[in-house]
Amino acid sequence: MSLRGHLEQQIAEAYALLNQYEELERTTRDPRERSRYRSEIKRQREAIRELEAELVGLEGSGAAGPRFYANANYPEETAFTGRTEELTLLDNWLANDPAHPLLALIALGGTGKSALAWRWQSVGARRAVPLQTIIWWDFYQPNAGVAEFLNDVLTFIGDRPQEYGNSRLQLSRLWQRLDQGPTLVVLDGAERLLRAYGSLGAAYLGDAEAEVGERHARDCVDPVAGTLLAGLAQRPGCKTLLTSRLLPRELEGRAGGLLAGVRRHTLTGLSLEESQQLFKTLGIQATRAEVQAVCEPLGYHPLSLRLLAGYVAHDPAQPNDLRAAVHYDPTDDLLGRRQHVLSRAYDSLPETARQLLSQLAAFRSSVSWETVVAVFGGDGTEAQRAARLQDALWLLERRGLVQRAVQDGRTSYDLHPIVRRYAYDRLADPAGTHGQLVAYFEAMPKLDKVQTLAELEPVLELYHHLVCVGRYDKARSVYYKSLRVPMYYQLGAYQQVVALIQALFPDGEEKPPRLNRENYQAWGLNALANGYSRVGQPQAAVSLLERANAIRKQLGYKKGLAIGLGYLADQQVALGALKAAEDNLLHRITLCQEMKDLFREGIGHLYRGRLLAYVGKWAEAKAELDTALIQFRTVKRIHFQGIAWTYYALVTLLQGQGIAGLDAVQNALRLENKTARKRFSYERDHVQVYWLWGWALLALRKLTVAQEHLDEALRRCRAINLVELEPAILLAQARLARAGGQNSILPYQYAEEALQIAERAGYRLHLADIHNFLAHLALDEGDRDKARRHAQQARDYAWCDGPPHAYQVGLEEAERVLKRTEGGGLRTE
Repeated sequence: MSLRGHLEQQIAEAYALLNQYEELERTTRDPRERSRYRSEIKRQREAIRELEAELVGLEGSGAAGPRFYANANYPEETAFTGRTEELTLLDNWLANDPAHPLLALIALGGTGKSALAWRWQSVGARRAVPLQTIIWWDFYQPNAGVAEFLNDVLTFIGDRPQEYGNSRLQLSRLWQRLDQGPTLVVLDGAERLLRAYGSLGAAYLGDAEAEVGERHARDCVDPVAGTLLAGLAQRPGCKTLLTSRLLPRELEGRAGGLLAGVRRHTLTGLSLEESQQLFKTLGIQATRAEVQAVCEPLGYHPLSLRLLAGYVAHDPAQPNDLRAAVHYDPTDDLLGRRQHVLSRAYDSLPETARQLLSQLAAFRSSVSWETVVAVFGGDGTEAQRAARLQDALWLLERRGLVQRAVQDGRTSYDLHPIVRRYAYDRLADPAGTHGQLVAYFEAMPKLDKVQTLAELEPVLELYHHLVCVGRYDKARSVYYKSLRVPMYYQLGAYQQVVALIQALFPDGEEKPPRLNRENYQAWGLNALANGYSRVGQPQAAVSLLERANAIRKQLGYKKGLAIGLGYLADQQVALGALKAAEDNLLHRITLCQEMKDLFREGIGHLYRGRLLAYVGKWAEAKAELDTALIQFRTVKRIHFQGIAWTYYALVTLLQGQGIAGLDAVQNALRLENKTARKRFSYERDHVQVYWLWGWALLALRKLTVAQEHLDEALRRCRAINLVELEPAILLAQARLARAGGQNSILPYQYAEEALQIAERAGYRLHLADIHNFLAHLALDEGDRDKARRHAQQARDYAWCDGPPHAYQVGLEEAERVLKRTEGGGLRTE
């Protein structure tokens, strides 16, 4: 036998021993025996790692084997069976398919995607090619999004992610590092990146529910996630295996096919032979015919078969005999059959185990042993509380209903999403269980000053459990007091804010949020609209704000109505509804004057000043901004004085006054830094300042310094997913690239990206500016027909409600370009 064959045989024997010891550890009730078996399990796993490293070293010309990183070890599958064809397919893809750097393994929950991927990367991938690095990333883990992925992976490979500031720059650095050597990246549970599974209730979402609903359900919530996935499909030096219930839309081409570089494999159930071997390995007696009769109606769904085996093993009449299940009705559909298997597995448990399983299902994700004991252990000493739970947990684990993982000496328990959903639906006392969890998370110490989103995790858990139990008013209070300021204003976590507020709308967004008081319902509509406005959904924001304002008007709540009218006008401006926006701002100003609310009246003048600049009424615009600044000084609102100066900068830059714009921006930055020293930094305002700063420098032809500031604006903008400002920043980058004249492709790339965002959001003013710019690029190339088409589109977008409520700057620029397309010189800027 060759050395390679000898090593492979040793690895197979070690896995067999590992399975035996795991089964013995699960079945014994003697604590001393269990401890001994755990030691043997640890020893076998270490031996397997050493043998696999030796095998990889043999095939890699003496290399010590690939570096391996996992954000969480997948619980080893006892009696992993079959999947020979799939393992071979993965080997061939890794070694012989350079045209497809990314393979998407798509299947229903419980089909064994994770188990297959883990087993393959453990042995098969290391045999197929000599790899330098293997990265395993489990998106099912808490706080395991793309930002954490980039930070942890860059740190693991010896980089310093904090030096790159935001996720976009970290991603660029990751591309450089991945290109340095053969790497395998496994992204497990990628459906958690998608809008279909991006809500707080994702853990309880079924496959059927996820596939229906809004049309963009398969879009990545975080645009950086979409960029990551699409980019991995283009890395020739890196192979990526992605497992997901749904195929992310970012991996599809424009015609609905797959993106170049992407290969899809739909994972189905086990074969008849594999199912028979699985039962044999689990100690279940069965003939081939019996296996076929029972398992064919289940689609040979692996999770269902394991649950069935757990049920059969404890059948009182025929233990460990598949004949105990032959009376199952095979006519139900697959989903119903899986649920039927779950019902048998669940109903056959003792009452204490059923209760504990449903209680565990109330958590969003895995839960530590210490938390389980603290919340569900009852009274008494810690040892007494632990003793009450050990037998039930042991039984749940043995039946395949709970997965136990040990990492860094800490034990945690998790449920498969299908099991979690089923068990949670049978939670006997949701109010009591969530009440216990509310009390547990309420008791955690509060932070005086929040620096990161991770620090808010206990409060987010508290909010989640309040929502789950239907205590929506209390959840609203927790959000308002503890989450609103750090998440919305300080950290700019707009996507997360949308998910939090959406949870207050269990009846759908077309109905009011489930809050007791009408003014709170209006607040909920307003809060969700604000989140939508930041992430690029102004039309949705308008609809919600109109409903909120109707409630406030009916209640006679002038302050709330004034606030809502300002927000509504802001979104109407973005959509080009300039006449309605001005009417709403005048209404706001009148209400504030009636209430003698100088501060909010100032905000009304501020918004109206910007609107008047868009329609070309420069003197009136400046007068409105002057009034706003005086009122902010009177009420000593430093932060809003800074915002007023950003609006001065915008007005002057729209007129082409670079020096005046630069002076205004520097005043804004000085006041915002003063605000940050006194309270905290408003990240959105800094994005706006750096954008306008770069624009002013560009107008003054200081291109190098302009590039630095526009890069900073884009970095900060994308770090918080501030979609509303991204098209404007990208357009400024495009103008800068054109002015530099060194790369003829770059201006198009920036402009096309800006155009895509603006079209999706419906930003009419941005669309006018972008099409005008594209018209200039066409004139640069001598293509008058193309320039004319873009200029006409720009004119149509800038028309808005027609003069005097047209976007005058965009309209005049479009008309100038149209004249230039009729003759004369081509360069018009």
